[in-house]
Amino acid sequence: MKYPVPLVMSLFLTFWLAACSSATPTPNFEEMVAAAVEATIAALPTQAPVEIPAAATPYPTYTPYPTYTPFPGPTAAAVALVEEEPTAEPTTELPPDLATSLPADPATPVPSPTPLPQVEPLNTAIRAADNAVMVFVPAGEFLMGASDADLARVGAGGAPKLGGGDEQPQHPVNLEAFWIDRTEVTNAQFSNFVNLTGYKTAAELDGYGMSGDERIEEATFYHPRGLNTGIDDKQNHPVVQVTWQDAKTYCEWVGARLPTEAEWEKAAKGAANDRIFPWGNGFQPPEVNLADVANYCDASCPRNSNDPNTNDRFAYTAPADNFPAGASPYGALNMAGNVWEWVDSSYLGYPGNTYELPETFGEYFKVVRGGSWDNAVQHLRATFRQNNEPHMRSDGTGFRCAVSEADFTPAPEPVAAPTVESTVEAAPEEAGPAPDSPADIEVPASPAGPTSEPTSPPAEPATAPTAEPAPQETTEPGSTGN
Repeated sequence: MKYPVPLVMSLFLTFWLAACSSATPTPNFEEMVAAAVEATIAALPTQAPVEIPAAATPYPTYTPYPTYTPFPGPTAAAVALVEEEPTAEPTTELPPDLATSLPADPATPVPSPTPLPQVEPLNTAIRAADNAVMVFVPAGEFLMGASDADLARVGAGGAPKLGGGDEQPQHPVNLEAFWIDRTEVTNAQFSNFVNLTGYKTAAELDGYGMSGDERIEEATFYHPRGLNTGIDDKQNHPVVQVTWQDAKTYCEWVGARLPTEAEWEKAAKGAANDRIFPWGNGFQPPEVNLADVANYCDASCPRNSNDPNTNDRFAYTAPADNFPAGASPYGALNMAGNVWEWVDSSYLGYPGNTYELPETFGEYFKVVRGGSWDNAVQHLRATFRQNNEPHMRSDGTGFRCAVSEADFTPAPEPVAAPTVESTVEAAPEEAGPAPDSPADIEVPASPAGPTSEPTSPPAEPATAPTAEPAPQETTEPGSTGN
């Protein structure tokens, strides 16, 4: 509807005159808005405060990682990567940085390293199939796993895996007596197995190996980090790039088996419960000289160095019989560092364990123990567990074998030949031992790879003994099959 303009104007004029003649003034616009807002707020219902639950703390017993004393920065003592023995003559002069840190008064005693626990007398035997030296672990109970005090001493903390969540609770385990290899299985021993059986490792069949998280094409046990690397000069180093099945097959071939996780841990730390590492409890100077006891990630490590002031002289693996000062109570070597070692057991929680991760605990995953050349020393403790898929292989993973006492027949001791009184000139030393002696059961000194031929038998002795040596038992290397 349209209104005439005169009507609109008259209405406007009427309202204006009324407003001007009113005795009550019109309220201010801002005051009207403020009053309306106050009325609206007053009409709102009262709301109870919302309770916010406290943040969950699923692992309250562990402190932030790491809490151990960090190593100082590199000093002049840190040297370049080498794998040779040092050739410099020993000196009694102290480095300047160490000399200035000693007390000025000669009468002030200097703290001495904590003595290592006593090592039990060695009980060793030879496994005939591959000439491996084994050490004896007696029957009895030991405490498996880590205590709170053990973890606190090494500064474990943070995520439960690094904090020892899967190493607890500590619990007693009773084991029968068994034998375990004194060292990891070496390149020479594994090469001999491959030469005699034609066995192909998973790395060979798949065409790749691993180094850390890096996939390396054509890496195998005889080319640990690719085709430009080899093992001709590392026959006494531990074999690497082997899966759990590769390791299991070798141990069965020599009439043994992989150790269980409990057997491995007891062989590493003993039954006295007096050590965290195979050598004792010390893991920093001056308690222990780490370069004497283990091959771990120090100044010579190609990864990010964990300890720039210690140099064990090996960038990667070390000879399997190195570091005697780090031997376990039963005489096993390199059970801390050098290479991780496969065990037969699956990765399961200990009885009463509350560290539940269904995606990692289970029968599928297998366990490696002992740490490697690229691990920090805190991860070399005898209770540390690492779960791996059974087909995993790397340049930091090897193994050793074990056998129950009831199933082991040691190789016979060599029988000394009677002396022969003769005026005939003695034969040169390189003639070799008698062909029937256990010295003949040895692995090739330097095979060229999986196609190299076994070594030929030694030469006949120059002079025959006057009496026949005692008969000896032999073990057929392939009697247990692949």
